[in-house]
Amino acid sequence: MKQILKAILLLVLCSLLLLTAVACSGGIKGEDAKATVADFLAAIAAEDYAAAESLLHPERPAALEPFFLSVEEDEGLDFAQGIEIEQYTGFSSAYYDSTVDGSTYALTVRTRVGDETVKFTVELVKNEKGFGIYNLELDA
Repeated sequence: MKQILKAILLLVLCSLLLLTAVACSGGIKGEDAKATVADFLAAIAAEDYAAAESLLHPERPAALEPFFLSVEEDEGLDFAQGIEIEQYTGFSSAYYDSTVDGSTYALTVRTRVGDETVKFTVELVKNEKGFGIYNLELDA
């Protein structure tokens, strides 16, 4: 009887360890998402579009320079003045999302560009193809 209890206890402990390892290994942490977005915005402000593009998810490459130059022209902004993060205003995450076959983390960032408030909504994806910014919306 003692050996059966030991075996059950060992099985329960192994199951808990396995669940802990799986839970900690997959999702996108909020700190990682914020750091990626901050690095992305810093690269845009520095007009280092290659660095910004390296933070995009491998499945969603994009030419960022023409996009941001167009936004600057249309909205009268100058990102080279700096992009100051004022507040992260929204978060959502999913450990697994079947549309991307991986984890997602979306956040909204209110920033200051010169005298203007600009809101960025960013979705990050982590799957077997990589990690990075998957979608970006800008509201100036």
